[in-house]
Amino acid sequence: MVAKITNGGKGSCIGLVQYLEKEGEGNWFTHDKGNMDASQVVSTIDANRKHLGQQDDKYYQVILSPSQSELTHLGNNRHQLESFTRGAMDQYAAQFGKGIKSSDLVWFAKIEQARTFSHTDKAVQQQQRVEGESKEGPQTHVHIIVSRTEDLSRYQQKKQAGEIDRKHPLKLSPATNHRATSQGAVQGGFDRTEFKQAVEVQFDRQFGYERPLTETFNYANTLQKGSQEERIALRLEALRQQPNYLLSERSNQRSEQAEKEQIPQRKKEDLSL
Repeated sequence: MVAKITNGGKGSCIGLVQYLEKEGEGNWFTHDKGNMDASQVVSTIDANRKHLGQQDDKYYQVILSPSQSELTHLGNNRHQLESFTRGAMDQYAAQFGKGIKSSDLVWFAKIEQARTFSHTDKAVQQQQRVEGESKEGPQTHVHIIVSRTEDLSRYQQKKQAGEIDRKHPLKLSPATNHRATSQGAVQGGFDRTEFKQAVEVQFDRQFGYERPLTETFNYANTLQKGSQEERIALRLEALRQQPNYLLSERSNQRSEQAEKEQIPQRKKEDLSL
């Protein structure tokens, strides 16, 4: 499972929405609705930007990319992916440490079925694939556009009901450098590492997926950023978890035991000479 947050957009989201219509129009969904069209997405996101400056990010894109193994486990089921996406956006909201849920945000998601090779893929750089060529196997993934500002309508409703006493709506940026701070002018934050791990754990619990060590975020992150000792230790642990490793170990143990049993007999033969 790869959970990625791209750079923010400073203007209207219409260009991104139109691009995400390339596999078919409509079928956008959010925390409580489905089968929404592009015009609803654009108008709602673009209107939800109170107290943001001209150069401030207005929205962000979250991309959820299950592995082919995970998609096979789900049977590539759209309804399960929608359910998973709603849970993932609760994880997104929780990362800000402000007691909010995905229903307090303005976000819309769209499921895509295909992927193509880009210039950033190693296979293209090594001339093994051509840019624009379709990738094989299940490639289903989810694009989510989320407003930087909390849902203004919900904010007003909660404020009038006395549920909150904040003077201004929240501005929520996953690009912040703050990490769960509790003191100072800026409190809360957003930890992308924790978000990626939380999404992975949610998938495993929600769908009963038994994730191999080599498919974990921690494994990929350690191989990329860990020390040499950490990388070696993790690779050895992954090797130990391979089914063939246990069979090989048992075979080696049987060979060692047979060797030990033959030693007394060899000694007797040597003495008889």
